Amino acid sequence: MPESTKSKNQLQETEKAKPPAAEISIVDDDDDDTLFSQIGAQFRALAVVARAKLPALKLATKQAVRTVGQNRSLAFASEGAVAGQAIMPKWMYYGAWGLSGLAITGDITTRVWDAPKDKEWQTAGYWTAFHIPASLVVPAVIIHKVVHAAEDAMKKESLASKVPVRARPFVPVAAALLSIIPVVPTVDYSFECIMEPTLGKYLGLEFHHHHGEEKSKTE
Repeated sequence: MPESTKSKNQLQETEKAKPPAAEISIVDDDDDDTLFSQIGAQFRALAVVARAKLPALKLATKQAVRTVGQNRSLAFASEGAVAGQAIMPKWMYYGAWGLSGLAITGDITTRVWDAPKDKEWQTAGYWTAFHIPASLVVPAVIIHKVVHAAEDAMKKESLASKVPVRARPFVPVAAALLSIIPVVPTVDYSFECIMEPTLGKYLGLEFHHHHGEEKSKTE
């Protein structure tokens, strides 16, 4: 066989033995593209579902905020915490304060939603200024003093002797809890009388009371 023919055959065999590198690369790229396409399609499907359910979620959230905000008694959970601090675990004590903060935030948020657009900031400012002293600070201070007064009373032998030993630690708690009944509405009403004709009038808000409910409107 001529030398040239042998060389040609060897070259062809060498070419056949080479791995199809370019071909493998193309197949891998196609697989990657398919994988990314599938992932992208799944995220797009999730986005479509989320957009479809978003209005219902917003409505449910808004209704929950209104329910909490309109339940005025929840704002005074902190007073119960102050009254029962001596016998409460810490998580319950701080949880009650958190519940008060949640109720107050819900009430302010609801009032802002219901206020005219040009009075939203004034409404938020007024009810924040109202709730901090009327719902949190002043009742808590008064009830705290009731607790201390009852504790001092239990230290006096003339009074403590009339109460069973096991019941004595609960006397300050019971006195404080009972004091919530007159203290809370009195403080609430007092701050309404003080703040509505002063800060409320300055901010241009008008108040209409109907069975204990207040609504803010523009003049």
